[in-house]
Amino acid sequence: MTQSPSGSGERLLHMIRLIASGPDSFTLGEFAERAQLPLSSVHRLLKTLEGAGFVERGSGQSYRQGRELRRIASLIVSRFDIGRCARELLEGLVRDFHETAVLCVYSPPTHRGVIAEVVLTPHPLRFAIEKGANVSLPWGSLGHAILAYLPPSEIELILRSENSGPLTGRPRPTRQALETEFAAIRENGYALYCEENIDLAGIAAPVFRGPDEVLGAIGMILPSSRYNLHMQGDLAFAVRDAAQELSRQAEMSG
Repeated sequence: MTQSPSGSGERLLHMIRLIASGPDSFTLGEFAERAQLPLSSVHRLLKTLEGAGFVERGSGQSYRQGRELRRIASLIVSRFDIGRCARELLEGLVRDFHETAVLCVYSPPTHRGVIAEVVLTPHPLRFAIEKGANVSLPWGSLGHAILAYLPPSEIELILRSENSGPLTGRPRPTRQALETEFAAIRENGYALYCEENIDLAGIAAPVFRGPDEVLGAIGMILPSSRYNLHMQGDLAFAVRDAAQELSRQAEMSG
């Protein structure tokens, strides 16, 4: 078993890491157990982190990641202006297909995706998504397009911390089902998602810097009721081409 940190500074850093990599919401007792620290120490340090904006009070007696932690994570993952580079590509997708196009950037500190850029469809019926929103990786095309290319140990950590879908509330797919899907994503270069119960569909493709570092994903999000009105192959190939072009620009940026 890993020895728990002893000094107050080490304990604070330990807690920040656990908050960044943990579930959306947690109680004091749950967090103390994860941190392997006394309840009184965790309560005191959470107060410090709450004052700094790294955690916020949730419903009841729960806590959640704070705005300042998410802001810092966004700054880290946007270390080159990937949103500006992607904007023209997203506008081209919307111009060609009239559906919302987004850039989702992977945040290693939080093991989540962060919506870095959005170009909305002109259709009044559309899925509401905003810049800065968190994306849970085990669900949806954006998350799967990223998750399929992360190291196995990182995938395992993310899957252990995510048990139910944020939109549907359904249990996470089995590891075997996910591995089958990830293999298809790596073969085709894009991920597909369609959930008619919530009228949501998506197509996404990974963005890389170099051969091994996945930065995020470009995707299109649309109501599932319009999904079959498009040629699926045309959508998928266009999204994949846009992601490959952004990958080329990212690699050139160093």
